[in-house]
Amino acid sequence: MYTIEEIAALRKKCNALELEGRDILEKYSDEELQKICNGIGPGGIPSFLRRTLNKLHPSLEPAALIHDVEFERSDGSQSAFDASNDRFLANGILASSEYAWYDVRRYVVLNHAHRLAALCRQFGTYSWHLAAERNAAMKSEGEENHGTP
Repeated sequence: MYTIEEIAALRKKCNALELEGRDILEKYSDEELQKICNGIGPGGIPSFLRRTLNKLHPSLEPAALIHDVEFERSDGSQSAFDASNDRFLANGILASSEYAWYDVRRYVVLNHAHRLAALCRQFGTYSWHLAAERNAAMKSEGEENHGTP
């Protein structure tokens, strides 16, 4: 979905905006983030629709970067799910500050951040639990293969 250059630019934007949870990105190379991050929307949507969502909401792509990594690392808990979606909204609010208070784009970004966070809360649990199951299986497989307790 993203090029390495786009990932690097999104990472830089997360730091410039001082988005919440941006420290999670430090654990990954740009190449790893490229594999994890898919932009705005769930992993299963068609690529043309994802490109459209990203074009409609470019200010929210840095927030989505952090959100994607959090989903990738899902533990399946409701509290972590809620925290990730709350952080997406908080970061969307921070992203809106790129625009002056009198610029209508600020309020468009705020509106979209609220809507997308609500959609994540309402429809994101399946992906959250699926990622947690995948993580548990990988951990179990790693323990079996490496003898790790």
